[in-house]
Amino acid sequence: MLVGMRQRFRYKFDNLMARGAGAQILLLAAATAALITITAMALAAYGGIPDEADVEESFGKLMWVALMHALDAGTVAGEAGAWAFLFIMLVATFGGIFIFSALIGVLNNGFTNIIESLRRGRSPVIERGHTVILGWSAKIHTLLAELAVAGANERDRCVVVLADRDKVEMDEELRSSGNRGRLRVVTRRGSPMDLADLGLACLARCKAVVVLPPDDCDAAHADAMVLKTLLAIAKVPSERPLHVVAELQEEATERVARMVAGPRAALVVSPPLISRLLVQTGRQSGLSVIYTELLDLGGAEIYIQPQPELVGKSFREAVFAYDDSTLIGVLTAGDEVLLPPALDRVFAAGDRVVAISEDDDTVVLNGRPPAFAPEHIVAAPRATLRHCERTLVLGASPRLSLVLTELDAYVAVGSETIVVGERPWIDAAETAPKTSNMQVSRQARDVTRRELLDELDITAFDHILVLSETTGRTQELADARTMITLLHLRDILRRSGKNVPITSEILAIENRDLATIAQADDFIVSNTLVSLLMSQVAENRHLVRVFDDLFSAGGHEIYLKPASAYVATEVELPFSAIVEAALRRGEVALGVRVAADAQNESKAFGVVINPAKRAQMRLAAADRIIVLADD
Repeated sequence: MLVGMRQRFRYKFDNLMARGAGAQILLLAAATAALITITAMALAAYGGIPDEADVEESFGKLMWVALMHALDAGTVAGEAGAWAFLFIMLVATFGGIFIFSALIGVLNNGFTNIIESLRRGRSPVIERGHTVILGWSAKIHTLLAELAVAGANERDRCVVVLADRDKVEMDEELRSSGNRGRLRVVTRRGSPMDLADLGLACLARCKAVVVLPPDDCDAAHADAMVLKTLLAIAKVPSERPLHVVAELQEEATERVARMVAGPRAALVVSPPLISRLLVQTGRQSGLSVIYTELLDLGGAEIYIQPQPELVGKSFREAVFAYDDSTLIGVLTAGDEVLLPPALDRVFAAGDRVVAISEDDDTVVLNGRPPAFAPEHIVAAPRATLRHCERTLVLGASPRLSLVLTELDAYVAVGSETIVVGERPWIDAAETAPKTSNMQVSRQARDVTRRELLDELDITAFDHILVLSETTGRTQELADARTMITLLHLRDILRRSGKNVPITSEILAIENRDLATIAQADDFIVSNTLVSLLMSQVAENRHLVRVFDDLFSAGGHEIYLKPASAYVATEVELPFSAIVEAALRRGEVALGVRVAADAQNESKAFGVVINPAKRAQMRLAAADRIIVLADD
């Protein structure tokens, strides 16, 4: 097939135009140069400019005149001379109108594209020591609020958010959420799974990378997207290992994610975590307030710091070396977390303390010798046997099987659990691992129906768990159904005059505030707690192992135990006496819960974490001691 010159020219012209505004401007500049050169040559052939016939004219002067006529269409109207001269100037003017009109259009389009590109957030950020959040979910607002608190004492704390969403929409949503203090939030539009888009966030110079799974897909697809993002992060060139924090939905994905992200990555598998918190809180009223206090960066939280002055001291001695902090464990030089270690374990070089304190600069050795009367400490009681329990689980969700497995680890042999919820997850629970300590029966029914709750005789149960049914529903609708169920439960208990502990899963923190009729310590706000944990881990990667140990069913956990089992009640004594009483049982005292303030939100529902050891307190028989214990 023969290709003509015209086709070749058009093909080359099309390729040139496809190169963008720069090539188009160069082409128009060449056309302008050609126009004024031809015009100048025509004027030279004509004999120059009529008004300046007696003046020696250079070719450059002729080109200048041609350029002025091309730029200003009105110039030709004031010209005088022969028709040949006027015709040359008219052609130059018409050519200028065409070329410069096209040039203005190209420039305008080019500037519009540049502004639109900036609006879409496609320029690389230039930051150092910033935190990068990859992805977008409902957890991002709580995460940013916590990072703002963590960086309150930093001069120019910055967080970069890279998500496949419109930049303007992200900016407007983040601006409306507020509560970020002096934290700067820079948004960029791009796919976290694309290596080129990751270049916009300047990962090589960041402090931490947080990977959020999307909300709009199931667990398997969410984990697949997180894994692909981790693969892209692994390809980012960096002089030092990146501190990566990623949320996963399935435990089976964790091993693959560890292979991709490496041993340093902090991987948070949220469904098992929330299931553990639901089960633990369901068995101890007020535990959700304690967990929120420890995870919230605004109050007392967990810090890991070197303390070389403790080398050679036992853990028991080190506990009383702090007055304003509570020592709960050790991170050894070999990166092993002991929470807590044996009381007689001696600190070695390289060990770091795991302590609860108000801030990192308050973890100081300011302890003083404890002063209390030995008779105020109650002798350690004998261990009590577990008794059989009846538990009611209302609502079936993807984490139902995990909740049942966690619950089975706590109850005594012969216990009974009844599950009522939507059929897909009720049927799925049949294939879950069989429980060894409790018998489980299931009913596929609507938990928001009052007649169902009346039939179940809820006053006969020891604990009630209400799970959020999210399948096919928005977060708001799922929380609305949970609140309807809670309203019915509270009304039934009020009418019966009995009290059964209820623990409910709420997805959004604002929806918890709406459920004012329910007790405030009944709630586990799952999305918020996961965001709080990830923000803490983003500040210190070792904390993910501390929390994993703290929230697991094995080893030491947080318990609320009767104050009368530790110290004499209705007697003024320092908190150090309570600490000593707990140590004699192999436990670590974290604080107290005052029963008189259990419904007072302004006093954290009676929960006091990390009081000073010198603080004087008078405990009542109904008060509780918050301890880290193995049972």
